[in-house]
Formats: sequence, C-alpha cells, structure tokens
Amino acid sequence: MTGSTALHGAPDCIDRELAAIATRDEAFGTFARRVRDLPATNPATGRGGTTAAAPVAMTTAGEAGGASATTDGKECVAVREAFAETVAPHSTADLADDEPLVETIAAELNEDVAVALAAETGWTPTLKRAVLEEIATRRREVDVVRETLETERETVVAAIDEVDEILTWLQSTAEESLLQCDFETLRAKHDRLERYRERLDELTARRQSQLTETTNRYGPGGTRYRTLVESVYSAQPARYPLLSTAARLYGVCGDCQRTVRAHLTRRV
Repeated sequence: MTGSTALHGAPDCIDRELAAIATRDEAFGTFARRVRDLPATNPATGRGGTTAAAPVAMTTAGEAGGASATTDGKECVAVREAFAETVAPHSTADLADDEPLVETIAAELNEDVAVALAAETGWTPTLKRAVLEEIATRRREVDVVRETLETERETVVAAIDEVDEILTWLQSTAEESLLQCDFETLRAKHDRLERYRERLDELTARRQSQLTETTNRYGPGGTRYRTLVESVYSAQPARYPLLSTAARLYGVCGDCQRTVRAHLTRRV
C-alpha cells in the first residue's frame, strides 16, 4: 500500500527537473566561456575620445560605422554558432516546430542582443558585455530554480514519510477484525484516526501556504511557487500530488473512523 500514491512518484519528477536545470546551467557556462574567449574590437570614438551611451543594437551599429575599428562580423557569427551548439538545443527541446535561431537568442538573452548579432555589424565591447550580462542573469535564475526544486524535494520527502506512517498503520489495522476489538481498543483506534486527520489537515494547510510563496530572491516579479510545481508535475495525472494524496488519505481515515465509531456505538 505504501509507495503507491501520486506523492511517491514526485521525487522522480523533481530529480528529472534538477538534471535538466544542471544541464542548462552547464550549457550557459560553456557559452559564456566561448563568448569571453572572443576578443572584441574597440569601437571608433568621437572627437572627445568616448562613445555616447545607447541601447545595444544602436551602439553596435554606430560603432560599426567606424569601419577600421570594427570587424567584418565573423565574431558575431561565432557567437551565434556557440549559442546554437550550447544553449539552443536545451531551449528548443520541447518545441514541436523548429524555431529560427535569432528568435531563440531573443528569448534566452534579449531582442537587442539578437538583432545586433544577426546584423553582424561588429563584435564590440558593448555587445560582448551585454551578452555576458544576460548570461549571468540567466544563470542566477537557474540558481533560484535549483534552490526552489531542492526545497520542493525536501517538502515532498518529508510528506512521504508522514504519509507512509499513516498508510502503514491503516494497512496493519485493516487486517484486524473490529468485531474482536474491545471498547478501549476501538476508542484508541478512533482517536488515532482523528490525530491522523488533524495531521493531514496541517500538512494541507502548510502546502497551500507554500504554494502562494514567490521566488523573488533577485528582485520583484519572481516566479510563484505554484507555477513551478505545476511545471514539474505537468506530465503526471495529479498536478498537485501532495495535496491530492493528502486529500485522499484524509477521506480514507474519515471512512475508517466512521466504521470504528459504528462499532463503538454498538458496544455502548
């Protein structure tokens, strides 16, 4: 009976997500190393010897106007190829149709970077810095997701221990005949079932509270815990395995308690 609930399959789902996150982080790490290894050409400067601040795409285009101070775009091609070989396969793995590389770059980094790399107007320090900053942001987000998944695993494992305790007792008591139990034994069973229902109530309340939390470690607008949970278990019959298991077990305990109460009534 133990090990057969939706909750018991949850750790495997989490482990798969953790493996995917580790692979994604590794891909971004490799991409970052390849980007850093590509030397950027100093942009042409104005009369004052400095360039004015501007958005990435605009700055890159403006810097390209310096002709001899820029490259022929081969570094931008190299960056796109590095992205295609490292990050893109993991980014598009779940897509049914092929996605243009520039769209994948825009989704994973940002649109300005994607446009600048596609235009091949020059691999400037500004563009290189923008790419590396976006990579760093994605890796920080990966860290948050990893920590959240680890928290989810701890939560699930603790809940499994609690559920298994209840299931083991229910299985053992199901093999007993209530007709052969005296009044005190029946009352002890009834009280124990009541405690189990209270614990399942508390487990459900804690879980509901956890689902409302937000992973906003790196600023406002973080991902809701509920969103991550739904994603982790999206391919499973129960999208909320902990809650569904707790609810079903609560009902089983209630049914057993009513049966015991009926026997208690006959003893009075």
